[in-house]
Amino acid sequence: MVKVEILTPDLSIQSKVFQAWDINLAEVFQVVGSRKTQEGYNKLKRNVEAEGFKNPIIIIPNTEENYSLAIRQVETSFVRSWQKLRPYLCMYGNQRIEIALELGIFELSGILTPTVEWAHATHLKLNP
Repeated sequence: MVKVEILTPDLSIQSKVFQAWDINLAEVFQVVGSRKTQEGYNKLKRNVEAEGFKNPIIIIPNTEENYSLAIRQVETSFVRSWQKLRPYLCMYGNQRIEIALELGIFELSGILTPTVEWAHATHLKLNP
């Protein structure tokens, strides 16, 4: 369990508690493609092979609005076209999903958050 807080537009603090659970990777749309070609991929893969997966992936509902928000700061050449076929969209953990699939792992621990903002706050909480 992880307790996350965000500052709302009216400057109040809102908090939620999120629980990690095992997510079938076939249900997760990866917004970012070509992860193997990105810097740090091989180092992360070696680390995962040696120590396993440390943090859960962070997912949000796969909507067109969430997709548009999720790709805002992603290098255009890595962005995949939106696909509605899967219920979840990966906000944080695209490289870990790619590594898991390479290793024949089809489930990862994940946290479902309702919005991009909650996903970002959860990522910051898990990776201070």
